[in-house]
Amino acid sequence: MKYQVIHTTNYIYQSAASLCHNIMIQIPKDWPFQKVESFEYSISPEPSYSIDRIDFFENKYLYFSIEKSHSKLTVTAKSKVELSSPAWVTVNPKMTQPWEEVHAWLHSTDAMNDIRQFYLESKHVDFVDGIKEYALQSFTPGRPIMEAMIELNTRIFTDFTFTPGFTDISTPMSTVFETKKGVCQDFAHFSLACLRSIGLAARYVSGYIETLPPPGKPKLVGADASHAWIALYIPGLDWVEFDATNNLLVDDKHIRVAVGRDFADVTPLKGIVYSVGKQTMKVSVDVRRPEEVIL
Repeated sequence: MKYQVIHTTNYIYQSAASLCHNIMIQIPKDWPFQKVESFEYSISPEPSYSIDRIDFFENKYLYFSIEKSHSKLTVTAKSKVELSSPAWVTVNPKMTQPWEEVHAWLHSTDAMNDIRQFYLESKHVDFVDGIKEYALQSFTPGRPIMEAMIELNTRIFTDFTFTPGFTDISTPMSTVFETKKGVCQDFAHFSLACLRSIGLAARYVSGYIETLPPPGKPKLVGADASHAWIALYIPGLDWVEFDATNNLLVDDKHIRVAVGRDFADVTPLKGIVYSVGKQTMKVSVDVRRPEEVIL
């Protein structure tokens, strides 16, 4: 499956900014089941300095600075990728290891630290009261890890209500758990908290997913959004991805951009601005198959 993604971010400053430093994490990379055919970006006003780098989690990112007065910043990233089905979609979940065996391996010296770091709490993933008990309803003694994860994914999808605008990045995990409301970012963080609270390694995945309009309705340009889901480490299968927002074992419709401990590690665009007054931000994301691209 091939996709084109256009991600545009506009910042408008109440008072002109004299200087800004920014990090853009919107650059997809190749995976065994994802091939990046092209990537390009544009920034207005033109940066005074920019450089491509790779972070601790091996995500690609762009650092840039604008060292002149500007009242608006526009960043557009355009990607073309080809996706294929990951190997895990053909696996029988009942044939995977009992989750306790995976836990024991992760907490031994046999597991690499690059994997083990993902069973710890992080900035947006804390083990609030009751979360371990919630996870253990699915992760019962001796249960195959992938089978248990699929049930947990389904329970979160069923128990929680997708509610745009109810939360923001500062909303505590306890509020999300108590109200059972949020968006994909919240559901990903909650999934991670469940898994890490029982000692399993799981990481945050940021990217995009195609959203389809109602039958008979045209697809609106810019109506898509960034998406978030999680990956659970299963020995022999590597990082297996699950999307609680859509109750999916991820296949060939999720476009990966970056991975980290949580949203703080993979914020699409962040930085420091030297200005006074308020600023407004507008984000537009458009995900299309090549045959749907509007020229």
